[in-house]
Amino acid sequence: MLVREILKITQGKLLSGSPNMNIDPAKMSTDSRTIKRGEFFIALKGPNFDGNGFVEDVFSKGAIGAIVSEVVSVPWLRSGREGPRTIRFAQVRGKQGSKKIVIKARDTTRAFQDIAACYRRKFKIPIIAVTGSNGKTTAKEMISAVLSKRYNVLKNAGTENNHIGVPATLLKLKPCHDICVLELGTNHKGEIRLLAGIARPTVAVITNVGPSHLEFLGNLKGVYEEKKDVLGFLDKKDGLLILNGDDKYLSKISHEEIDIVRYGFKASNDLCAEPLKPAKDSLKFVVNNRWVFELSLCGVHNIYNALAAIAIASRFGISHRSVRDALFDYAPAKMRLDIKKMNGFDIINDSYNSNPLSMNSALDVLKYYPAKAKWVVSADMLELGRNSVRFHKLIGERIARADIDGLLTFGGLSRHTLSQAIALGMRRDRLWHCSSHDQIANILKKMVKKGDAVLLKGSRSMKMEEVLKRLE
Repeated sequence: MLVREILKITQGKLLSGSPNMNIDPAKMSTDSRTIKRGEFFIALKGPNFDGNGFVEDVFSKGAIGAIVSEVVSVPWLRSGREGPRTIRFAQVRGKQGSKKIVIKARDTTRAFQDIAACYRRKFKIPIIAVTGSNGKTTAKEMISAVLSKRYNVLKNAGTENNHIGVPATLLKLKPCHDICVLELGTNHKGEIRLLAGIARPTVAVITNVGPSHLEFLGNLKGVYEEKKDVLGFLDKKDGLLILNGDDKYLSKISHEEIDIVRYGFKASNDLCAEPLKPAKDSLKFVVNNRWVFELSLCGVHNIYNALAAIAIASRFGISHRSVRDALFDYAPAKMRLDIKKMNGFDIINDSYNSNPLSMNSALDVLKYYPAKAKWVVSADMLELGRNSVRFHKLIGERIARADIDGLLTFGGLSRHTLSQAIALGMRRDRLWHCSSHDQIANILKKMVKKGDAVLLKGSRSMKMEEVLKRLE
């Protein structure tokens, strides 16, 4: 991508370097800590950081240029007349004497997004966008796995699904890629519209609508409206929408111009799954009374994610055998129902995040998990807004009414989970509210026996994986 093209896209001003220089979009970086020689730095600015202050650092590491929103001092370069806080960028040169590219833009984040949006339009390939309250990372990974049996697939790394991660992924597109699979995340109104506007998907997958990020999205209807925004960017002629047909909100979606495929357990779906008896760490299910699949992981809810992948595979010509093999070989992402064997008992590590829907799904896994005794470590579920207390009490109620031998809670909101369990008669000598990860680990070491199973769950900022580290 030529510098002159970047200037046109960003409406920026070239302060140093040649407009005819070519910049590889895949070498654009927003992280000064990991930037490498030959890369191009985007100096993002936010409430708690300012990339403009690291321009000197990235140049010293060999960056060929930067987009900045402020002109800042670089001591190892000769200053101009503007004063000690600024430099005359026309004089900026690297150690070999070649001029660095420096572009000044009003908003570097918007510039980064606009560059990615324009670059994406150079590729006439399918772009698959996956969103939903729960399961979107797993669905994205399963979709990528089955498509990779036939195509060269680009996907988000991990959960890089936000206003920085999605553009960064799109900028990695190369002519060798056949398909791109993107996870789109949100916790504020308008974010799906922004991301879909950048990605311009040809296929959209919506996994479900549940009580997540209610602090910013208001209620379930608000969550639904936010997820549904992806539809507005599907091509009316060739667009494909794949939905969880069992979901109360998604089942209502209809569109005369967009092809819709629905999946779920209900017979009315285009892809209808029937679960077979679950094993300790695997799942078998039949689709449309015809095709048998097996997953090497637990959690009946993961069948929904697999169905999304099967729906995609059927539209992209992937054979049943290839889909079956890809799904069987799929391993769960880190901290997502990841089973760890430890000192004779099992830890079901689902500590990546938590909300009422995912917590109930995890409790379903524990319900059918073969163990002598079952324990729950439940930390706060965050960003639930004014209903936070009620949702935590409901989890306490479910735990108290289930076959759970012990409950440990962590965090201010989770006190309500514990109090509800007490109110419904759960044994007090099997209930603890803990003040640290160390305390949780010490209680588990003392109380949990060989053959038991422990569910570890909490929102991301609760860092419940620290309990696992202490147990290890």
